[in-house]
Amino acid sequence: MTQHSEHYILATGGKDVERLRLLHQVYGPGTEALFRRIGLRDGLRVAEIGCGSGNIACWVAEQVRPTGTVVAIDNSTAQIEQASRQAHARGLRNIEFQVADAYSPRLAEGSFDVAYCRLVLMHLTDPGKALSAMGRLVRPGGTVVCEEMDLGCWLCDPPAEAMRRFFELNDALGERRHEHFRLGASLHRLFRQAGLARPEVGTNFTLALRGEQKRLLGMTFQEFAPELVREGLASQSDVERIAGELMMLADDETTLFGFPLVVQVWATAG
Repeated sequence: MTQHSEHYILATGGKDVERLRLLHQVYGPGTEALFRRIGLRDGLRVAEIGCGSGNIACWVAEQVRPTGTVVAIDNSTAQIEQASRQAHARGLRNIEFQVADAYSPRLAEGSFDVAYCRLVLMHLTDPGKALSAMGRLVRPGGTVVCEEMDLGCWLCDPPAEAMRRFFELNDALGERRHEHFRLGASLHRLFRQAGLARPEVGTNFTLALRGEQKRLLGMTFQEFAPELVREGLASQSDVERIAGELMMLADDETTLFGFPLVVQVWATAG
């Protein structure tokens, strides 16, 4: 994000559409269940922070129409272009996309019923500041909702060295960049620190033995692998080997993947 000179380690725009599609296959059902749990319905006004290619924003817009609206922001122009294309293809007229920063959303404060983000705060050096900004967007009685990963919680059976290295290197890169790839477990505390008292919690954890979604981790690794090489955390030959092994594991129907735990936290604004 611009104010803090954030550097996103993954691809954006057209290069990231397929990865985000698979990510939504993995986590989308849990996200949709969460929205139903908090009472998403026709007529609500919803803000999404860090909308990516628009998968969640478009689904939410379908749930709140005809009288509800969605405003979704991302700090990447390329992501906003992809999200706008998806909304147009789905015939959605109750959704608006803007290029804006999670720290300074440039949206009217107190004008939304729900403010939401998924896998955004973990990529920021000051997630508390961004969460406080989200809290200011909702009206009194509105709901702030976040889903964030904890890279310390995952599963691979039988165990595989490539998978262990994937998470080890991802975690190391997050620490090097002062990001928070294990934020999920402490997200409830961040809510309290942001003045969002009495948070509720849930989980979004998916298992898979087969299917294209298992390729998500390999694709994710391929996107952040150049950063590993630039930071001196791994050699080019190392990342090529790990990437190949991850894809082999994804195609192996005898290997069970438990994708990184995503912790869901939501609270009512005072």
